[in-house]
Amino acid sequence: MDRSSSDEAQPQNVNAVQIPPELSQKWQEVVDIVADIMRVPAALVVRAEPPDFVILVASESEGNPFERGGRESLNSGVYCEAVMKTRQPLLIPNALADPAWSRSPDLKMGMISYLGFPIVWPSGDIFGTICVLDSKENTYGQLYDRLLMQFRAVIEADLRLLCSFDAQMAREARARLEESESARRVILATLGELRRAEEGLQASQQKLKEAVCLRDEFLSIASHELRTPVSSLQLMMQGLTKGLVPPSPENILRAFGLAERQVGRLTRLIEELLEVSRIQAEQLTLQIEQVDLAAVAREVVQRFDADPKRASCPVSLYAARPIIGCWDRSKLDQIITNVLANAIKFGAGKSIELTVDEEPTGTGRLVVTDHGIGIAPESLPYIFERFRRAVCARAYGGLGLGLYIVRSLVDAMGGTVRAESVLGSGSTFTIQLPCAQPPSGLLHPKSLTPSA
Repeated sequence: MDRSSSDEAQPQNVNAVQIPPELSQKWQEVVDIVADIMRVPAALVVRAEPPDFVILVASESEGNPFERGGRESLNSGVYCEAVMKTRQPLLIPNALADPAWSRSPDLKMGMISYLGFPIVWPSGDIFGTICVLDSKENTYGQLYDRLLMQFRAVIEADLRLLCSFDAQMAREARARLEESESARRVILATLGELRRAEEGLQASQQKLKEAVCLRDEFLSIASHELRTPVSSLQLMMQGLTKGLVPPSPENILRAFGLAERQVGRLTRLIEELLEVSRIQAEQLTLQIEQVDLAAVAREVVQRFDADPKRASCPVSLYAARPIIGCWDRSKLDQIITNVLANAIKFGAGKSIELTVDEEPTGTGRLVVTDHGIGIAPESLPYIFERFRRAVCARAYGGLGLGLYIVRSLVDAMGGTVRAESVLGSGSTFTIQLPCAQPPSGLLHPKSLTPSA
C-alpha cells in the first residue's frame, strides 16, 4: 500500500478511535493464551491515552495483580512507559538486580521481570504495548520473543482493519454531511424562492387591488362624466317642452348653445375612450407627413382662445420660426390639445406659456408651462398612467386619460415627454419629437409603467 492510499485510510484522530467489544474479547483470548504458554501470572495489552495509559485487557491467569481498565500516569516510571517512549522492545530479567529499575512501581505489584513490545497505529503513532510480567527472575528467550511479536502482529492487523473501517465510516459520514448540507442549501434556496414568490404574489395582489380600485374609480368617474352632459340636456329640454322655461328666442339660443357644448363634451370623452382602446389593442396607425410644429401649436392656441371659457388662463405662444418634421398632424394636434387643456384645467386662472423651438440634435421641442396648483412629488411619477390623478376627480372632472394618450402618441412618434412641477407653483411639460420620419405602421407603445 502506497503512502497516499495509507493516509487516506487513517482516521484524523487515532486517540478518538474506540476499540469495539468484539475486538477487546479477541485480544483477551490472545493474552490468556500468551500467559498460559509462557507460564507467567500477567499478560497485558496497554493503550496510551495521554496523559495516562490504560490496561485494555489483562490475562485472567492466577496471580495477575493487574485489572482490566486500570489507569496509570505515563510519567509514573513503569516498565510499559519506557516501551511507549522509546518504541523499542524491553527485556528486564530481574528488576531487583537492575539499578535502572530498582524503584519501579511494578516491583510494588510483585512483578520482577518484564518483556514488552510496542504496538503502533497504521499511521505510525504509538498505540501502546503488549507485554508479560513475572513474579520471579525470567530471561524468557527467543521463542517467547517470536510469540509476542506474532501476537503483536495480530493486534496491529486488527488496528489496520479498524482504522480502515473507521476512515470509511468517517468518509461516509462526511458524504452524508455534505449531502445534508447540500440538501439544506437546496431547502434554503427553495424557501427563499418561496418567500420571493410569496412577496411577488402579495405585490401582484396589491397591484390587482389597486387596479380594481382604479377601475372602479374610473367607471364611477366615467359614468358621472358621461351622464352629466346628458342630464343637462334633458333638464333644458324638459324645461322647454313642459313650459318651465319660457320659449323665448334667447332661451332657445341658450338651449342650443348648451346642447352644442355638451355634445362636444360627450364627443371628446368618447374619442378619448376610443383612442385608449386603439392604443391598448395596438391598432393605432400614424399618417406621417411633413408638418410645421409651430403652425399646429398656433392653431390649437387659437382654437382655445376662441372658447370664452378659456379666457381666464391667457396663453402666450413663443415660436420664432417654423419647425418642420415628419409627424402625424392629427396626433400632434391631439398631443398639444391635451397638454394645453391639462394646463388650463389646473392653471388656477393664471397665464400659460407655450414655447416651440428646435434643438441642435434635430429634435422639435414643445414646452407648456402653467403657474397653477402644481403636482405633489409622490404623484408626479404616475401622471402618465391610465386613470391616474394627482387631484380629486370630483373637483376637476375628466377621465384621467389625457396625459396617458399624450405619452402613448409621443412614444409612437419616437419622442419623449416629461413633467416637472413644484406643488403650489405650477408645472412644466416638455415634449421632444425627432424631426426625422419615425418607423411607419402600427403603433406599438412602450411600457408606460414608471420606473421605481
